[in-house]
Amino acid sequence: MNEVTIAGRKLQHFHIAAFFRSRQEEYEVLRSYIKEGIDAGEKAVHICDPNLKHDHLKNLETMGVPITDCTRTGQLEVLGWNDAYLKEGRFDGDTMMALLEEVVTTSRAEGFSRVRMMGHMEWVLEERPGVTLDRVIDYELRVNHLLNRLQQPAICVYDLNRFSGAAVIEVLRAHPFAIIGGVLRENSFYVPPEQELQGSSMKR
Repeated sequence: MNEVTIAGRKLQHFHIAAFFRSRQEEYEVLRSYIKEGIDAGEKAVHICDPNLKHDHLKNLETMGVPITDCTRTGQLEVLGWNDAYLKEGRFDGDTMMALLEEVVTTSRAEGFSRVRMMGHMEWVLEERPGVTLDRVIDYELRVNHLLNRLQQPAICVYDLNRFSGAAVIEVLRAHPFAIIGGVLRENSFYVPPEQELQGSSMKR
């Protein structure tokens, strides 16, 4: 398979946190990640605010993604939060992990060599059952192992206008690489899952 390019650099890890201050910046920086995969015939699975799904598709179309054809063939799948992170109206890390594995397994069975995933994370700010920052960070830590095992890339997109500095630091602890200021960087705040999960259990 071809290498994955994100923000002008070759992918070095499968789990990336991406921080942006505007949607324009987000789509400019992630264009190579999205368009490169579509052009290579890979599957794209995006999770976004259901109220912004139309806007997301329009942005993909603007960057040159043939959304009608890609949606018809199943190459592009855009889900709302309620179909993924908040399935059945609540967040459950085990359910979401199972969904990610199912997406990859199904996509491989359909003949796709790779699945490029991305998810907008503002759902974390909603008052829904099971949604707490601790539970989300535990989930993000566990995703590192899952993506490494599946060998599939995923980008978690965070809007810096919505998340506090303290929340951003917690998010950084769960991602080995991060896109900050439009640049993909190795994340010095990252704590390996075994160490972080052990620390979280001790604090509780």
